[in-house]
Amino acid sequence: MSIEELQKEVARLQEENRLLQFAKTRAEEKLKDLLRRFFGPKSEKMDPAQLRLALESIQSDENLVEEEPPAPSVVETLPRNRQGGGRRPVPVNLPLVREVIDVPESERMGMEKIWEEVTEEIDYRPSQFIRRQIVRPVYASKSKDQAPVQAPAPKRVIPGSGVGAGLIAHVLVSRFCDHLPYYRLEQIAARQGVTIDRQKMSTWVEHAAVLLKTVYDQLRNAVLKSGYVQIDETPISVIDPERDGVTRKGWLWAYHAPTASALVFDFNLSRGQESPKSFFESQGAGVIQTDGYGVYPVVFGGRKDIEHAGCMAHARRMWVNANESGDAAAPAVLAEIQKLYRIEAEIRDASPQERSAVRESRSTLVMANLHRLCQQTLAQALPASATGRAASYMLDRWPQLELFTKPNMGHVLIDNNPVERGIRPTAIGRKNWLFLGHPTAGWRTAVIYSIIGSCKLAKVNPYEYLVWALQRLATATTADVGLVTPLDYLAVKEQR
Repeated sequence: MSIEELQKEVARLQEENRLLQFAKTRAEEKLKDLLRRFFGPKSEKMDPAQLRLALESIQSDENLVEEEPPAPSVVETLPRNRQGGGRRPVPVNLPLVREVIDVPESERMGMEKIWEEVTEEIDYRPSQFIRRQIVRPVYASKSKDQAPVQAPAPKRVIPGSGVGAGLIAHVLVSRFCDHLPYYRLEQIAARQGVTIDRQKMSTWVEHAAVLLKTVYDQLRNAVLKSGYVQIDETPISVIDPERDGVTRKGWLWAYHAPTASALVFDFNLSRGQESPKSFFESQGAGVIQTDGYGVYPVVFGGRKDIEHAGCMAHARRMWVNANESGDAAAPAVLAEIQKLYRIEAEIRDASPQERSAVRESRSTLVMANLHRLCQQTLAQALPASATGRAASYMLDRWPQLELFTKPNMGHVLIDNNPVERGIRPTAIGRKNWLFLGHPTAGWRTAVIYSIIGSCKLAKVNPYEYLVWALQRLATATTADVGLVTPLDYLAVKEQR
């Protein structure tokens, strides 16, 4: 074999070795990611040693040196030991049941009570079904010269059903807030001697959703008019009517308005453009914040009335994966992102104007360092590596990620986490009741999840609100129903 042939063979083997090394690295990254997902802790905290090394490396680089921001108001040391432990006081808003334990009368003859010792405790009574009788007396004239009179019957939430607003609200909260399947509610009722068929409960939910559609429309208008909406989507299984016993995937799209305390879900069988495009078809000017899913730039990219904001939390997760793969560049990037979140913790309760000023003076410097680090990392990393993918993800979406630091954007959050928290209960629900029985049930699920989620945002008891709203909607017409959102209920409650 000639020298030239040997050189070619060596070059071929070197290239083959390089490709094998690259495949090995990718396989190790995937294995570590799978191990982290199955066995790792839920938090994504960095190792303290890695963080210390990252900070030292940043400080040693003259191009990245900046004045360290002042210590945040949030205490980051170990929590202080609570002084003076003991039991918490019993809440005074609970119904009071007074039980007197007295000495026998024979033992207190000739005595008078000088004081009494009171011991309080929290107790519990299982939820009770009650039998309500609606009595309407009929009056007739003794002379029989007038027709009998009787008070008109009250309008029922579900006419002819024999079920009150309280029980309907209980089923809605149990199903969509506590995530109990109908068969479990059936069993719970049976233990108290009450027979409630699960098919009947499903019918009640359908009738209630028809009434509550008015509330849903009002919440949707509040979201569209808010000027700032966060979007996320989650899958949900649906029985396919065209294939007996087979489920298909549907999607619940969540639209959250942080400044309006409103959350609206939209059910769609597709994860494509249909839901966000139709939701914002007529309105929606302002800021739309999403993760990096490719549908959003297609829907909102051509609209001049919408500014697209990104989610720093999603970008950070990719760097966490790179860090756990052992990449040396990831800790420095994560340290910069951590600085951003420290600043956000300090200004969480500030006004939008104050947040905008702080971000302009401090966060923009951190973002500039972060951008420089991503560029340096991308120039040195393999494009298909975890680090290369993380750097590309961030740089490709840089205008969206830095939007929260721009002037007059103090109302925009650094990430999309609030809408993710709003969508999380749906994941618990689908684990318990597994699937929707039919695609037509999707809109009902979206309506009730929207109302339950908005109650949580407004810090309103969903059961109390639903009883109030169902009774009001049952007796009102479309013209005089007025505003019946959870925030409106809260305002009415405070006026009492």
